[in-house]
Amino acid sequence: MSKPQVLPVSFTSQGETLIGTVHVAEGSDRGVILLGGWGGARYGPQRILFEASQALAAGGLTCLRFDFRGRGDSQGDPTAASLDGMIEDTLAAVLWLKEHHGIRRLTFLGLCSGANVSIGAASLMPDETEALIAWSLLPFMEHKAAAHGKKDRGKAALRRQYLKKAFSADAWKKLLSGRANVSGAVQTLAKDKEGGDGEKERKTSRRDILKDFQRFRGRCLTIYGTQDPEAADSCAFFGKWLDDHDVRHDAHWIKGAPHNFYTAEWTKQVIGISVEWLRS
Repeated sequence: MSKPQVLPVSFTSQGETLIGTVHVAEGSDRGVILLGGWGGARYGPQRILFEASQALAAGGLTCLRFDFRGRGDSQGDPTAASLDGMIEDTLAAVLWLKEHHGIRRLTFLGLCSGANVSIGAASLMPDETEALIAWSLLPFMEHKAAAHGKKDRGKAALRRQYLKKAFSADAWKKLLSGRANVSGAVQTLAKDKEGGDGEKERKTSRRDILKDFQRFRGRCLTIYGTQDPEAADSCAFFGKWLDDHDVRHDAHWIKGAPHNFYTAEWTKQVIGISVEWLRS
C-alpha cells in the first residue's frame, strides 16, 4: 500500500477558521476524526495523534486531525472554549471530510476531553458513526460525582503519591538542599484541576449527551493507563453504562502508563491496539 499523503487543510466553524491536517488513504470511504484534549493541539502529547493518523491511514482510513477554536493554529478566543463548541468544530470537520474525500463511514478517536467530544459528536450522528475510540476517557462534568463518589479518589491517589515521596530519602535530600518544590506540591493538592466555576460551566454541555448517545449502535474501544488515578472509576462507570445500553465495547489497559501515555513504548501500544481493533 502506498504511503498516505499528508496535507494541510482549513475549514470554518461558527465563522472562524480552523487549521488541520489530513492523512489521505486513496479510494477509501472510511474516515477517522482524531481529537485532542481540552488544551491540546492537533499533534497530541508526544505526537500521538500524528502517529496514530499515519498508522490508520496506512491501513486504509483517511484521517483528519485539527485544532479546535482557540487552540493551536486555529482562530478563536482561548478563554471561550467549551465542550459544546468543540463538538460544533468536530461536526464542521466531519462535513469537510465528507465533501472533500467522500467519507461515508466514520470513527471518532479522542484523548481525554477529546474522547468526551467524540461521544458528543457521535450522539448527534449515530447512524453514520461506526466506531468510537476513547483514550483516557473521563466522566462528563455532571457525572463525576457518580463515577468517583463524593470523595475524589483521583485527588486521594495524588495525596498518596506525595505521602510516599515524603518518606523517601531522595525527597529529604531535596528538601534539606532547598531543591524541593514544597509550595508547588501544596498548590497542586489544593487546586481544582477542573478549573473555576466558569471553566466547569464551559466543560458542561447544554444537553444530556449520554441520553442522546443511547441511539448509537456502533462499537466502542476504551484504553487507559494503569497509573492514571482516575482510570479505574472512569472505566467502571462507562463500562456499566455501555453494558446497560447494549453497546458493544472493549477495554484495554496499558501497564504502567499515566493519563497521556508519555513514552514511545506506551504510545506504540495504544496506537497498535487501536489500529488492530478497527481492523477486527
